[in-house]
Amino acid sequence: MKEELIKIAISEIENPTFETTKQYLEVHSVELKNGKPKIERIDYESFDTTNAVYFPIQNELFFLVVYLNKEDNEINGIGTENGHKVYLTATSEYLTYKELSELTKLRPLTGWSKNDLRKNGKSKYTFSRISFEPTKSQAYELEQKLKILLTELEKDKNGIKKLTEKAETYISVCSNLYVDGNKGIVFDEEIIKRMSELNLGIGIDQYVFGNELNNI
Repeated sequence: MKEELIKIAISEIENPTFETTKQYLEVHSVELKNGKPKIERIDYESFDTTNAVYFPIQNELFFLVVYLNKEDNEINGIGTENGHKVYLTATSEYLTYKELSELTKLRPLTGWSKNDLRKNGKSKYTFSRISFEPTKSQAYELEQKLKILLTELEKDKNGIKKLTEKAETYISVCSNLYVDGNKGIVFDEEIIKRMSELNLGIGIDQYVFGNELNNI
């Protein structure tokens, strides 16, 4: 089934049959791998009757998506999906990276200690930080990616609570929106309850990218 989905989705990118596909490809180009449209991800779970194939767009942080019926693999729609980076972050002006890391079992972690040199080598960090991001690909709806993160965090509830007590700790979201395809942000009761049980808040940064579609 996977190979058939890939074949049909790539065919639509290479030889568009939907006017929507043509509109998007008039103003954007899909990334290529070995001369073929690159597939970032195939989503079999988010929709009851539809699979989704995600294609990264050159020099952009959102995705072109081909939707196909699960029953017969026929394309039933073309759209975009905003790129989402969702991760846990904890910062402190007093604890080091090592000390923050020892409060949780989450791995792998990234970050730095206060007074470490910044990447530019010209200045030092004024605070320590650890970050945990279990899913690197940004080709997910925000709610879906947030639930994946919460599932990982719930494996170390005690560690997360220690972090919230000793450092500024919250879930950070970077949402990369397509200028002609923005979506609202809604969190259901389950997500809010799960964040509350971990004593976590959430911060959201939104950025707009891409070229507007041409009028037909």
